[in-house]
Amino acid sequence: MNTEPTTNPSVADLARLVNCLDEQSVAKLAGVQVSTLDAWRKRGKGPEYVLLGRNYLYPIAGVQSHISSIVRARSGFDARKALM
Repeated sequence: MNTEPTTNPSVADLARLVNCLDEQSVAKLAGVQVSTLDAWRKRGKGPEYVLLGRNYLYPIAGVQSHISSIVRARSGFDARKALM
């Protein structure tokens, strides 16, 4: 008989099994509230997501793609030269 306590895996743990992040992880990574992710979804903004049951999951590849799409190039403007 197994007497070890059973543990219930978190949504974050289960999401990682299918190469996804959960809402809380994406919000933490983006530095925003979960409600902001909800607003982004309603506006069609932010990373790709999957609604699985009641959980929003974000495929890691989609999060990486979104991050790549918002990378800003450095400006060629040299402020030091403009001040001289």
